[in-house]
Amino acid sequence: MDEYYDEQYNIGLDEDYDNNDLQKNEILLSQNELYQEFLNRLDKIKDKIGESPQVILNILIFFNFEEQSIYEKLLLDGESDKIKSQLQEQGIYNESEVKFHENIFCSICEQNGIQGFSLNCDHKFCQSCWNQMIEIQFSSQIPLVRCLQDQCFERLPNSFLEQYPNYKQILIKRFMQHDSSITWCPGLNCENVFKYLNFSHSIKCPCGIKFCSKCREEKHYPIPCDILKKVLEYQQSNEYWAALNASKCPQCGRLIQRTEGCFHLKCLCGQHFCFKCSGPWAKDHEKSFYTCPFTNTNKNPSKHAVQLKNELQNVNTNIQNILSSIKNLKLKIKKVQLDSIIEYSEKIINLLKTSKSFLYYKFYLLENNDVSIYEQTFQQFQELMDFFIQILENKIQEIEDNESLKGQFILEFIHFDDSEKKILQNLKIQKKIIKKYIVETLIM
Repeated sequence: MDEYYDEQYNIGLDEDYDNNDLQKNEILLSQNELYQEFLNRLDKIKDKIGESPQVILNILIFFNFEEQSIYEKLLLDGESDKIKSQLQEQGIYNESEVKFHENIFCSICEQNGIQGFSLNCDHKFCQSCWNQMIEIQFSSQIPLVRCLQDQCFERLPNSFLEQYPNYKQILIKRFMQHDSSITWCPGLNCENVFKYLNFSHSIKCPCGIKFCSKCREEKHYPIPCDILKKVLEYQQSNEYWAALNASKCPQCGRLIQRTEGCFHLKCLCGQHFCFKCSGPWAKDHEKSFYTCPFTNTNKNPSKHAVQLKNELQNVNTNIQNILSSIKNLKLKIKKVQLDSIIEYSEKIINLLKTSKSFLYYKFYLLENNDVSIYEQTFQQFQELMDFFIQILENKIQEIEDNESLKGQFILEFIHFDDSEKKILQNLKIQKKIIKKYIVETLIM
């Protein structure tokens, strides 16, 4: 996978991309700053195209904010004059002004003697009808409002629509989707937006999420974005659902869903087969109708999907359990210094999150290659991590048990000894080894 050896991945393997130098690469933008970024982009396009900001905005909306398409069609395409003529016919090059009127007849609601406004076309409509159309357009995420007269191409100018907060938000969203230097946090209910100078594997948001600036998924280095996307898309597909919830008949290929009962299924074609391994029902199956002797040796396509689901679920459960335990300790424990417990909890949670990207890559390889070496190395990493999680849980339990003595002694002895610290250090070393292996296999 030669494309993997890209400048964006050509950096060290053993850092977490959270140091101060890299943090200077990202700027957290407020909504006003983000809108100013959008206006600055308009100015840059204006300098190249040579039109007014309003016309440039009309062109941007027409081309769905795809800046490169604008340059190709209006500057490089051999038929640019023809395209410009078509745009002019649709009013793209028109610059209307809003004219207010005190006493008009609105031909839409048929009210007379009311306030309203018109554009250069002089089609007059009341404010209520204009506002209804503005609301309809914005609810559909469309940042333009044409004249209410049928077949009229005049449109409300940007300077007028800026008074509506929803308008700016729509422009910002459309702008962000096509600007490679703007990214946003994928965290739940987080609206933080960043501008970055160079690609970053991990942007750390104030909400606590670390994410990739390119694909906006949770930090996944060294897994490339395209591989992560393939696995995530598969998890959302009907194929993945079928792999987890159905079994394929070995004779006719029908997918059969099992809702209850034993593993013994009978297809419409008459074939008897095992739900678990998708193999014909054999005598070995009859030893138990609720277990399958071939689960770990068959080529059933559900095997890898079920494994991915279970392992990811285990990782997420461990993360939630640790977070919950620390939260409870903070609420209950007043006398004990919790710094070391919190510190090591955060470290193991970061390792657990890293293991999720390793799981995605393992699944990708399992579906495409024989990866016994990677599996063995990753399994050692998982086992060592489970061991350290048990150490962490024991220490948390120790604090809770001793706290129940109601302060008869101070629990200053709760700490991590050298052997326990070494386990964590070994985990970090194994993490580097796995990352190195992934990078090397991707470059090959």
